[in-house]
Amino acid sequence: MGTTPHIRLAVTTGDPFGIGPEVTRAALADAPDGVEFTVFGELEPGNVPSVRAPSAEGGRAALSALDRALAAIKAGRHDALVTAPLSKESCALADGPVDGHTPYLGRFFDVADPLMAFAWDDAEPVVALLTQHIPLRAVCATLTSAKIEAAARRLVESLQRLWGCAKPRIGILGVNPHAGEAGLLGMEEADFVAPAIARLRAAGLAVEGPLPGDTAFAVRERYDGLLAMYHDQGLGPVKALAFRRAVNITLGLPIVRTSPAHGTAFDLAGKGEADPTSMKQAMYWAARLTRAALR
Repeated sequence: MGTTPHIRLAVTTGDPFGIGPEVTRAALADAPDGVEFTVFGELEPGNVPSVRAPSAEGGRAALSALDRALAAIKAGRHDALVTAPLSKESCALADGPVDGHTPYLGRFFDVADPLMAFAWDDAEPVVALLTQHIPLRAVCATLTSAKIEAAARRLVESLQRLWGCAKPRIGILGVNPHAGEAGLLGMEEADFVAPAIARLRAAGLAVEGPLPGDTAFAVRERYDGLLAMYHDQGLGPVKALAFRRAVNITLGLPIVRTSPAHGTAFDLAGKGEADPTSMKQAMYWAARLTRAALR
């Protein structure tokens, strides 16, 4: 019988003026067994600004903690990364990148188009987003069959490697209402989505779609993974189903990275009202998936 791998997690506390420090502190007090943590950033809420809001100070602190954690990971001192929320507005005020953790990590690890995905229960599909934090009007201009195919393959590979799913069943959502209604409500499904699905099926992958976005989650038990075309199409149902338990997982990186599925919540910071459940779950999933990757 093999031994359970000891996991070394790097944990960043995010924007010091949001709820990151307090949910991290609470999660560390209830940490999974067999896990060693190194914290990057402050565990006590910041005192400036007096009104908790996006700030250059918060952006600089969050990015500095992230950079130090990534340097330690690159040096081989940690196996995985858990990140508390940062604020894109704070990062902008600090003249930093404003596209969030996922693209930032992709650039650091030289991984093109890392996939933002969400998990919360073994009985539920992993939900991945083809596009992330971009305006809705830009979604269709961003879509290509090649991107859809690559994202679906990344989701399949991750489900096999990290979840142990031998032949994952993937549902790929359409873009338009009713998945285009045979072209009456839009041609994106015919132009981009269906050709990618045909190539994936020809390669032997268990892929279905384009699925109407308004019914895909009603039949989600059919699938191990769902690929949504844009942010709210996937995250709206996820947060309705499991707002406190859902975890953001970046797929395609050489390490496991997880995060709570919520933001900085400046309005709750320092009041003792922030729920640490998602941060606790982020640490649980980071340890679990890293152990799977190391086996």
